[in-house]
Amino acid sequence: MLNLRPLLVIVITIFLVISCVIPASALADEVVVLLHGIANIPLSMKYIETNLEKAGYQVHNLGYPSTDVPIEEAAMRVREKVTAYSGVERIHFVGHSMGNLVIRLVLGKDLPGLGRFVMIAPPNQGSFMAQRLEDLDIYRWIFGPAGQQLPADNKEFFDNLPIPSCEFGIIAGGRGTENGYNPLLEGDDDGTVRVEETRLPGAADFMIIHNTHTLILFDPETVEQTIHFLKNGRFRK
Repeated sequence: MLNLRPLLVIVITIFLVISCVIPASALADEVVVLLHGIANIPLSMKYIETNLEKAGYQVHNLGYPSTDVPIEEAAMRVREKVTAYSGVERIHFVGHSMGNLVIRLVLGKDLPGLGRFVMIAPPNQGSFMAQRLEDLDIYRWIFGPAGQQLPADNKEFFDNLPIPSCEFGIIAGGRGTENGYNPLLEGDDDGTVRVEETRLPGAADFMIIHNTHTLILFDPETVEQTIHFLKNGRFRK
């Protein structure tokens, strides 16, 4: 008679090893939705996507027509994708630049299993740089209707953006000094968005990473702090 005991021992051993190796977040079916900024593509979030997957998260790096439609319509399209997910216990969000404004609108309506939200270089108070450029034909051509919503003096739009009901943390880019990377902007900035423009009441935590608006996405500290916040609701100090 065939002795199946050694085979059974091997199977059990493999199962136990796999259970220890797979991160708890993967076992818990936690999803992270990534959303790029204006005039960009999901590839810009690839570095963060790869590292979140290594940390055990299921990652959905979404694309949307950021320069073709107003921010409200972009949010509707993203929400349709997000609400179609099934079998998910928690949904976290990580956005870059204007992608954070889209996410804020997505979260304006209740979302089952909502987790945490990390905003990277968000123009939460609008962009003074966009305000300077909004009347230029080249700016209108590149950034489309959404670009016309970003100027800092568009108070009605920004005042009506929902503040997330979940725990959210803000990562701003800047030098950490009185003057930032862009001499045309007053105060610290990441070259595109001023540090003060990233702030939003109700944030669970806030920090500055010494990098520019785009390169901050490829900074190892950005990834480390994002993962830490998703797990703990606070940045690592």
